[in-house]
Amino acid sequence: MPEMSARRRFLTIPFVFLLLSGSAFAEPLTISVGEAKSLVRVVLRHERINLSSRYCELEQLDKYGKSFVADYYSFGASCDYPNTAATTPFGVYVVSPRTGDVWEFNRCQFFEFPELRRLQRNIMHRTHTTEASESQYRERTGCTKTP
Repeated sequence: MPEMSARRRFLTIPFVFLLLSGSAFAEPLTISVGEAKSLVRVVLRHERINLSSRYCELEQLDKYGKSFVADYYSFGASCDYPNTAATTPFGVYVVSPRTGDVWEFNRCQFFEFPELRRLQRNIMHRTHTTEASESQYRERTGCTKTP
């Protein structure tokens, strides 16, 4: 077997490193749909909305590869109690896959409380996202965080 030239060996090492570490053009790190859904459950619990009943659900609104709100995860929270004539909606909750920010879509209400902020700091540390870098996505939604 012929020996690899020094030049070829030199060019191969960076290529192998890129393959092992991920592409230089990889998508930014994000949380999973499951983790986003758990953040909404934290918000609902904080707001004293109990979805544990067998009549309630937290449904992902992003279907068939199409986002309800571009670049975000979205969930609808509702209950169908047997003694009511209609579904009881609690809201549409939008979650940033980069920061863990959660807001109610219809009211543009962002949620901030200590337990959620702690979880969001952890997410931003893992995804290497800052509030400043997230603002470009927020501006497109029409809902912006007020200081």
